[in-house]
Amino acid sequence: MPEFDVMVYGSRAGGASKAHHYLDLVVMSDKPLAAARLEKLEAAFKAADLPFRVETICWASTGPSYRKEMKKTGVLIQTALKK
Repeated sequence: MPEFDVMVYGSRAGGASKAHHYLDLVVMSDKPLAAARLEKLEAAFKAADLPFRVETICWASTGPSYRKEMKKTGVLIQTALKK
């Protein structure tokens, strides 16, 4: 999803992760993304056979309290490509 900023958050972003912890990613979209698009992204991560699970969510689909929690540990790992 090169057209969006992407942030990692949670234990893997904060450096306190264990081997079984997920890699939590949030796509910084102003509008909710189609579920099929997120499912395709998750399928690609699963096919990559990483040694951990990757969870992806859309920023626009989260509420204020969850956004606050994500910002506590969030680290920007991708800046959107501008056309």
